[in-house]
Amino acid sequence: MNDTQHLTKNSSKKPSIQASMEASTASFERLALGQNVNAHTGMDADNKWYRKLLALPAYYWVLITQIIVILPHAAHLPLWLMGFAVVSITAQLPRIKAKFKKGRHLKRVYQGMQMLGFLLGLAGLWLTYNTAFGLDMGVAFLVLCLVSKLWELYKRRDAYVVLNLSLFVLAALFLMDQGIVTTLEVMVGVVIVLLAFIALNDDGNTRGDGRLRTLGMLGIGALPLLVVLFLFFPRLPPLWSVQLSGQQATTGVSDSMSPGDFANLGQSTELAFRVEFKDNRPPQQQLYWRGLVFSDFDGVTWRPSPQQRQWRPELQTPVWIENAFATVPDEAKATPNSYQIILEPTQQNWLFGLDYPFAQQQDVSITSDFTLLKDQPVTQQLRYDVLQFAPMYIDPILNDESRRLNLEFPKDGNPQARALAQQLFAQSGSDPVRYMVAIERWINQTDFRYTLSPPRLNTNRIDEFLFKTKAGFCEHYSSSFTFMLRAAGIPARVVAGYQGGELSRSGNVWEVRQMDAHAWTEVWLEGQGWVRVDPTAFVAPERVEQGMDALTQAQGAAMFGNGTSAQISYQQYQMLQTLRRLSDQASYYWQKDVVGYDQDKQAASLLKWFNIRSIMQQITWLAISAITVMAILVFIIWQRRRKRWHPADLPLAQLSKRIGKSDKSLARTENEGQLAWLERLAEAIDSKVAQAKIVQIQQDYRQLRYGRLSTLETRDSEYQKLLKQLKKNVRELL
Repeated sequence: MNDTQHLTKNSSKKPSIQASMEASTASFERLALGQNVNAHTGMDADNKWYRKLLALPAYYWVLITQIIVILPHAAHLPLWLMGFAVVSITAQLPRIKAKFKKGRHLKRVYQGMQMLGFLLGLAGLWLTYNTAFGLDMGVAFLVLCLVSKLWELYKRRDAYVVLNLSLFVLAALFLMDQGIVTTLEVMVGVVIVLLAFIALNDDGNTRGDGRLRTLGMLGIGALPLLVVLFLFFPRLPPLWSVQLSGQQATTGVSDSMSPGDFANLGQSTELAFRVEFKDNRPPQQQLYWRGLVFSDFDGVTWRPSPQQRQWRPELQTPVWIENAFATVPDEAKATPNSYQIILEPTQQNWLFGLDYPFAQQQDVSITSDFTLLKDQPVTQQLRYDVLQFAPMYIDPILNDESRRLNLEFPKDGNPQARALAQQLFAQSGSDPVRYMVAIERWINQTDFRYTLSPPRLNTNRIDEFLFKTKAGFCEHYSSSFTFMLRAAGIPARVVAGYQGGELSRSGNVWEVRQMDAHAWTEVWLEGQGWVRVDPTAFVAPERVEQGMDALTQAQGAAMFGNGTSAQISYQQYQMLQTLRRLSDQASYYWQKDVVGYDQDKQAASLLKWFNIRSIMQQITWLAISAITVMAILVFIIWQRRRKRWHPADLPLAQLSKRIGKSDKSLARTENEGQLAWLERLAEAIDSKVAQAKIVQIQQDYRQLRYGRLSTLETRDSEYQKLLKQLKKNVRELL
């Protein structure tokens, strides 16, 4: 290549870039107006699908982005809004827009559709949420704005607005959930949005070359800064709260209990909460995780009593709490069992703890039935510390109000159960303990069985269960047992929560799942107060002693009913169980070490590593670290982008720089070839010796760059020998 060719190549580069930019702009606007639809802009790409995908025009990348961004919101957005999003994205396809031949007609129709869709969307949001405020309402409104903006996607600036708004819609996912799955969804969405941005600035590239490399450079540059911000940025508590609703027939704890409503109960392995014990863990059969207490019974449904009293830790301890503590031995008071519960979102405000739980948090109160209540529904993973004092006598003296409440039941239903209760109570000599033993003996002598697929019950549910179906799960047994106690004049109530659990795969955390949901009975006995009795143990003692998972494994498909459907349900349970546990384990570490990296953990780690003792030091470290990372990134980018000289060109570049300091007119210009510059330099110098040196430099340079030596490796001995001679002549000329 001679100097003339070199100059021609450099001078023609700028117009080609400008033409490419103009072509990319025209390509985007043509597609946005439904023109040039049949043109295949990726014809130069090879047949690999991912290269064809990368080579798609920017307009299609913007539409793909909307699918990826809006789809994860389908779990909590109303169905009609998702339908509007699908229609809006489909309507932006160039082939759809091509149906409207004239651009003005297209814009007029689309503008009308945008206004109509947005106004109807606002009305739909109001009818769906019945409020103008709220987090879920705000997220839905943000999605509505994004979808409505698509109807005016005509120019590149419209695409920039859409993509920037898409990032806000992605970030809104974290308002609903901070789990690892949501994080992966957001990461994928951000990658697609960045690729759309890159395509917008590289729309003339019909092969898509370099787009992934650009994405990689952006990601590598952002990761160190992300780590710095995560470690040093002051941690703020969540400022949002959202309550979601939904009903499904799966194991779990609801605010009411109605045995017989569902003919089949799903065996869910979904995690309910984790427990980190500071001391020794109680035995499996003692792990009764208390939740709600049901005292009201209308013959069909059990509900909590509205007459419960509440106590907060910051207030003076009421008499009923003091009476409970008065029955605790001194050694138990001194060494209560302390543990921490990590509760998954429930959208409810009641918490769980071992009988009998005490929490010392100001936002957690305790009722007279020993139910822990949080001020707000649990919409995010919640950590709270609990104390357990055992043994305890609760309400050793029962007041008239509580006695009446826990003896009430409908007198016009379930006649067989009432008659049996009176018969067994009379045979037991009106002794409550002997009476409960008689009930257990009667159940054992009758063909009762434990199943998650019981027959559906109708009006007199207690009678139908005890004398007809004789098949049910914990709710059936606790409900019937409590009813028979009340029918005999013995105060009793139902407690709903969880029982048991199992160790995690790591072996250091106790996991309680939805399938461990359980209901048992508390009976009041003279001089002992409320005593826990689990009637499920009459039929399936292994449920209490070994846990629900062990019971399911032992009984197999019989737990899910009979026939082919039971086999299918059991196989699905086994297949999903392992995957669920692996997912839960990953989620545990994610929540604990990333999402759970709160103010306390940050302060502890920063204090340990960097000896930071104040917020000003924290901000200083944040600024220093961020500046350092940015400086390193800038240096790396500069190193990659700085001009790389050929070994033969570098001495001449140094010569031009040195000569230019004394006379700028003698320095080589950007569009001037090396040989042409040396010839001009020789003509400008009067010294014969210098001119001879320049001629020798020209000859050596031709050999190194264009002659025989140019075909050799630069490390070749002959090449290095002539290169050293060139450098020597340059030094002598300086």
